[in-house]
Amino acid sequence: MGFWMKLVLTFAAIILASVLAGYLWSWLFNAEIPGFLGGMLGGIIAIPVWEFLRRFNAP
Repeated sequence: MGFWMKLVLTFAAIILASVLAGYLWSWLFNAEIPGFLGGMLGGIIAIPVWEFLRRFNAP
């Protein structure tokens, strides 16, 4: 899997995690999620997704 494909899939996972967290936060607290929490969650999700996708290049 090429670098750009891994990058696109990682960005998709970041966006999906942030959107789902926003919906969950809104449903639980009836308020908008603070931006730093959405960004932090997206960053935390990015690391394991990138490492998972990196394993596809193993021999």
